[in-house]
Amino acid sequence: MHAFLARLGRTMARRHWIVIGGWIVILGVLLALRSTYGGTFINNYTVPGSQSNDGQNVLKAEFPSQSGYAGQIVFHAHTGTVADQSNAVNQSMSNVGKLPHVVAATSPFAIPNSPLVSKDGTIAYGTASWNVQPASLDTAYLHQLDNAVAPARSAGLQVEYGAAAGQIANKTNDLKSELIGLGCALVLLLFMFASIAAALIPLVSAICSVLAGLSLVGLLAAISTFPTSAPTVATLLGLGVAIDYGLFLVARHRENVDRGMSIRDSVSNATSTSGTAVVVAGTTVVVAILGLYVAEVPFVGAMGAASAIVVAVAMLAALTLTPAFMGVARQNIRAIGPIRRKQEAAGTVEHEHSAFARWGKMVSSHPLPWGIASLVILIVLAIPFFFLRLGQIDAGTNPTSDSIRRAYDLIQTGFGPGANSPITTVVQLPNQSTQDNQTLLANAQK
Repeated sequence: MHAFLARLGRTMARRHWIVIGGWIVILGVLLALRSTYGGTFINNYTVPGSQSNDGQNVLKAEFPSQSGYAGQIVFHAHTGTVADQSNAVNQSMSNVGKLPHVVAATSPFAIPNSPLVSKDGTIAYGTASWNVQPASLDTAYLHQLDNAVAPARSAGLQVEYGAAAGQIANKTNDLKSELIGLGCALVLLLFMFASIAAALIPLVSAICSVLAGLSLVGLLAAISTFPTSAPTVATLLGLGVAIDYGLFLVARHRENVDRGMSIRDSVSNATSTSGTAVVVAGTTVVVAILGLYVAEVPFVGAMGAASAIVVAVAMLAALTLTPAFMGVARQNIRAIGPIRRKQEAAGTVEHEHSAFARWGKMVSSHPLPWGIASLVILIVLAIPFFFLRLGQIDAGTNPTSDSIRRAYDLIQTGFGPGANSPITTVVQLPNQSTQDNQTLLANAQK
């Protein structure tokens, strides 16, 4: 392994422009393919063999109109009651029922004394179900839905989309948080290396690898189901490991160059030593993440698969693209002139005399007190764990700028706790008399 990685690193450094150009071409092709043929990320929480899945299958077979992905169209009257505009509400729900992919749409006024109308009459909601995941529908479909409920809005009612209806064209944008994270990483790397080239190499390599990995995941989403959280988790994990892997190589390479080793020899040595750690760490992470399939919950395994793909690409980039960048940077990998000359004058170029080396020697020379202090700090940091509340997030955690959150709040206000989380019970009646079945159903409702 060491010999192979040494040859690989030397070749990447010698043919650096070819390697970089090849990565640019591959990345461009993957991005283009993702844009043209990529699939959509969809939350599918179906667990084969579970009671909920069995109940869903029964509904599909016996009640197709009740087996779709259910959503809510929530109506709120700021003045008066929703019933005052019942014609507009009925027309809106009729329009919703005519939209593509809608299996059924029911107005809150379809029956007298409807349970879909709040006690004070100011809030009501209609139900609709789709034969596809509403999260897979785009902004154009959302405009169609807006046009469908236009009569209710024209009548002065507030209209919000709840449950699955609120997921239509509701895409998350993590770009801002990712840019902040990359900016912080750049500042930290500049502080550590005192070299723009040394700081940029891990970051640029990480960005390229994550973009390539996410493009592959996007293409696979066209033939398989990945949850909407998969790209976010894969991006966070991919950026973290990719920057770490690049940091391993750059730190070793810079140490070699500071000691007078030639650029290609240094890159070869860094790839054969730190590169081995990258292979071991990357492989371990990939295998561990794929272990999520052991849970036998498809969407959890798919999220792990997406992360594993991005980590694998990050490992490949660290062993090929990073050495090529180091070959391009040459002596610029070292600290900027004034700092380097100050280090050389003080004789601190050797990392054994650096601040971190002195800190390590101090801690290792007094392990007991430092170990006790570390344990105390960890215990204090772990205190919040005992107050941790686990559970599935719902629309109540969304920002109030989202229609799905406003619908959630309206349902909560108008119908009380639990109205946003109904439980559907599917009962298969035995072959017996109608009276016995009625008795069975009455007992089941108690």
